[in-house]
Formats: sequence, structure tokens, C-alpha cells
Amino acid sequence: MDEIRISLNATEDPGGVAVVRVDGVVDTMTAGELENVMNSLIDQRRYNIIVDLGGVDYISSAGWGIFISNIREIRQNRGDIKLAQMIPSVYEIFELLEFDSILSAFDSVEKARLDFRHASPQGSGDAIAVLQAPPPETAPALVRKPALETQRAQDSWTLESALKDICIRDPFLSTSEIRQALEAPPFAQRLSWWSTWRNLRSLGLGSKRRRFELSRRSKG
Repeated sequence: MDEIRISLNATEDPGGVAVVRVDGVVDTMTAGELENVMNSLIDQRRYNIIVDLGGVDYISSAGWGIFISNIREIRQNRGDIKLAQMIPSVYEIFELLEFDSILSAFDSVEKARLDFRHASPQGSGDAIAVLQAPPPETAPALVRKPALETQRAQDSWTLESALKDICIRDPFLSTSEIRQALEAPPFAQRLSWWSTWRNLRSLGLGSKRRRFELSRRSKG
């Protein structure tokens, strides 16, 4: 039987950030419990919400629907829902369903908190959120090694060009598959899954749809 455990850490300030920690599986059997917590926060006019998904192994469409159904009302009240600490398998579904164009995701609760502090007030109710990404200058450089040591002319690869090259060749690769491609020649660069994800975001290539558009433009 599927189980879910939910804990809530909300500051006393009504305008503060509420952190909802979820563990277990969020599916049709358990989604109602999470929905009750989210509705309770809205009833209390707590509109700045972080959902810590670090302990969640799986989220069904019913679970994702809870966040999407509430986001417009929350943003109309100058708040937001930010997701944190998704494991790679959960994030892959999040990306595949293109919810990354609606909800912001962060690799830690603290980064989500910082984003609330730095974000400008949202009052339009727009359903589009910009994901936080590291500045381009933090991306490590990749160097393409020559086939022969005596070769003087060397082709240089930046991380940006390497990621774009991989996406153009096959725009339907997952983040994990793109990471594996970066480890292979000619790039030979090891990055964590999260580093790969962040850099794709910084290039505007966070979803397969956007990668496909890049590939189509480049081959057109």
C-alpha cells in the first residue's frame, strides 16, 4: 500500500515562507492528503510555499495536478509555489510533462528560500515562472583534444557549444543521457546531473520541446 508523510514548517509571520516536506509516493491514493495541506495554507492566506520533494520516489499526474490547479490563485495573491530537491527520476517526469515552464525547481530548500527573498512581487497571475540558473560565466570550459599530439590546431569546445551540439544531434535525450554524452569524446567532461540540468536551464534548453526547436532551427 502506498504511503505518504507530510510535515509542515511555517513561520509565524503570515507573509513568511511555508515549507511542506513530502515523503513517499504521491498518487491517486495519497494525493488527497497533500491537497488538503495545500488548501489549508491557501485558506490561511499563506501564499509563499516551498514543497520539499526530497523524499518522494514517484508523483503521478494527480499529484502534479495539485500544484498546477493552485498556482494561479497563489500568484494572483503575489505568492508562488517552488519545488525543491526532486530526485532525478522524479525530475525527468517533471521535465517530460513540461511543468518546468510553469513551476520553478531548485536543488535545495535554501535556494528556494533565497529566490523568494530576491523575487519581485507577482500580481498578474501569469502561469510562467523563470527557473533560477547559475550565471553563464560559472560554466566550466571544455577542450576538445586533438586526434594526434603533433596537431597544432585544436578545436575548442565551451560547455555551451557542447550542450547545444548534443541537443542539435538528438533533441529527445533526457538530462541523464545528455550528461552521459558529455562524458564521451570529443567532450570528455564529467558533470553531475544537477550541473547538467542547471546549465541546460541557463541556455534556455530545459525542456525537450525547446531542444527540438533548437535542433529544427539549426538543421533548417
